Amino acid sequence: MAYVKGDTKDKLDKIKENVRQSHDYFRLNYQRFHDYITFIFKTSLSPADKSVLMEIQKPMMEFNITEAYISRLCGEFSKMDPAFSVRAAEGVQIADPRVIELVEAHMKASFMGKDKDSLSYRLYRDLLSGGFSVAELYTEYANSKSFDQVICVDRVFDPTLCGFDPLARKSHKGDGRYCYQLFPKTADEAKEKYGNDVVKAESFTRETDGFNWSYKSQREDIMLFCEYFEKKIKKTKIVKLANGHVVTESSYNKFLATWEEQGIIEQPPVVLKSRIADVETIMKYTVCGNTILEQETTSFDILPLVFFDGNSVLIQSSNGGAVEQMTRPYVYHTRDAQKMKNFAGQSWCNEIETTIQHKWTAPIEAIPDNADYQLAYTNPQKATILLYNQWKDNDPQQQINPPREVARVPMPPEIMQAFLSADDVIQNILGSYDAAQGINDNDTSGVAIMQGAMHSNAAAMPYTKGFIEGWNRLGEGYLGLLPKYYVTPRTIPITLPNGKHEYYEVNKQGNVKFDYDTNALEVNVEAGVNFAVQKQIALKTIVSLMGASEQFAQFMNTEGLEVLLDNIDIRGIDNIKAMAAQFMEQQKQAQQQAMEAQKNQPDPAQMMQMQMQIEQAKVQGEQQKVMIQAQTEQAKLAQKQQEAEMKAQVDLTKISTDDAVKNKELDIKFLEVMSKVQNADVELALKQEQTDAQNARTAVDMAVSVAAHHNNTIDMHHGHEMSHKEHEHAKMVEAKKPKGESK
Repeated sequence: MAYVKGDTKDKLDKIKENVRQSHDYFRLNYQRFHDYITFIFKTSLSPADKSVLMEIQKPMMEFNITEAYISRLCGEFSKMDPAFSVRAAEGVQIADPRVIELVEAHMKASFMGKDKDSLSYRLYRDLLSGGFSVAELYTEYANSKSFDQVICVDRVFDPTLCGFDPLARKSHKGDGRYCYQLFPKTADEAKEKYGNDVVKAESFTRETDGFNWSYKSQREDIMLFCEYFEKKIKKTKIVKLANGHVVTESSYNKFLATWEEQGIIEQPPVVLKSRIADVETIMKYTVCGNTILEQETTSFDILPLVFFDGNSVLIQSSNGGAVEQMTRPYVYHTRDAQKMKNFAGQSWCNEIETTIQHKWTAPIEAIPDNADYQLAYTNPQKATILLYNQWKDNDPQQQINPPREVARVPMPPEIMQAFLSADDVIQNILGSYDAAQGINDNDTSGVAIMQGAMHSNAAAMPYTKGFIEGWNRLGEGYLGLLPKYYVTPRTIPITLPNGKHEYYEVNKQGNVKFDYDTNALEVNVEAGVNFAVQKQIALKTIVSLMGASEQFAQFMNTEGLEVLLDNIDIRGIDNIKAMAAQFMEQQKQAQQQAMEAQKNQPDPAQMMQMQMQIEQAKVQGEQQKVMIQAQTEQAKLAQKQQEAEMKAQVDLTKISTDDAVKNKELDIKFLEVMSKVQNADVELALKQEQTDAQNARTAVDMAVSVAAHHNNTIDMHHGHEMSHKEHEHAKMVEAKKPKGESK
């Protein structure tokens, strides 16, 4: 940070003038904020009220019931979940869709974490009790020895020490030109931080009218230091790259230089479009009453101070006058009704305090001189007899009036009526009817109470709407800072959709990287879950429907169990929801298995039919068994008969074979004998021929040889045919003989 001194007189004067104008514009709202904070949370009696009560000698008592309404709404709001919903901007496609889920989970953890000290609760309470509040975005180092900065969001120390451009018209005042926050420091603290010169030109007075940069508070000198944020608009050339990012031309040139220095081979993203745009930068000035101490260019995309508007209105002070914004607490119009209740209660207490304690009124002459008799007058709580003197000086002519009881004057009934009716008046003013109870047959109706509470929530919805607008603006600023500060691998907290808190290492190789374009994402805040009373009504309605319809009860017990548990607020409900989800999964698996088993198992009709078929099969089996046994017996008999026939045939075949063998041996012997006979005849014929052909040996040798050969062949063939015929004839003769003769 650079220190700027000397030639910044004009800039300093402009800043001081803007701060003064903003403070004067909102001065009544600042006073109203503190006034109602004191009225609600400390005392509903002003110093003037106490002076009057002391003068008329009435008890300084108060009956503040306005805080109860605010506490109830804050308690119901604490059960809400104004969660962020992150989505891609219209017409923009995110390269890694996981970025949206991670950013949303991280923002839920950052805005609703335990270290935020119930940030949303404190802001909402300011809206109801003071009419407005202010939150801030800032960055700081994670710890004293860390080089990593974290993004923080918190409520400012005092919303009345913050100011905004009077020309801003949006509820969060982010459309203004500037905003600031004042920090009071003692003179010693200022010297220690900024040096002795910073207090030399300051004059510490007790004047409190208007705005003063330095003043005297009791025994200490106080200086105001201001962090002043201002928008600077500069004409800048922007380019759209092929990867979808939009950057300034100077940033793109630096990117190309870094790309070449690192020696990356891949082609860098090229420029697709370019134009001249008005780029906003947020400047920060730290000033005091006489100098600008510091100035720097911040990395914020929006003004880091966000205004939370309760239910303000714009009012024109007079005809043609300036229009001013008037912030109003939730109980703004109940102040007089609260004073009326206090006054009625004080009068009631005063009546009780000044109640006459005398029991008797009697003439002095009637009171006996005996001390024992006088105890009945001075100690009326003790049961005794009241004695008195009937005559003066015991003269019957001078009769004395007897003592009589003091008639107590009753308290006017209007006092009690005013005291009790003040509650109804306040309820009607606030639109809160939760205290109204319906009576039916002397029974209190819980439904009427819950319906009244829902109406109360609806009446307070403008303040809830104002909170959501400011909360959404904080989310936009946080979303723009993430890719600027979370650029290295680091672990960040996240909140999963089921409510569990975990940690994720971002920008790690393979994990999600926060390198998105700040204009590529949008954030939206929804009211979240319903109020506790609405949950109770929903639960009662569900239970009633489950009792009226068995089908609906079955549906809720199977498919709607998660919805039923969402409307129950008991200790350990998160664990019950997790166990219920696991139980439902097991039930579904068991149901699927049962359905599959039922598909494989036939229905009762099929089972009966199958049983009848089995019985018929048994009967048929018995019949077939009997038939098989009969067939078996028949087969056995047939087999025995066949075996007997086969044995007889074998015996017959054996006999026939033996006879045939014997006949064949005889035939062979016969043929051998016949062959020998024929050979002998041939030899004789040859010898005769040789003798007859001696004279013509040379001429007929060949003819004789051929003739002899031819005759020999014919004789052999003839001999074979004869033997065959004789054999066949023998077989026929043998077959015709009876079996006994064959042997």
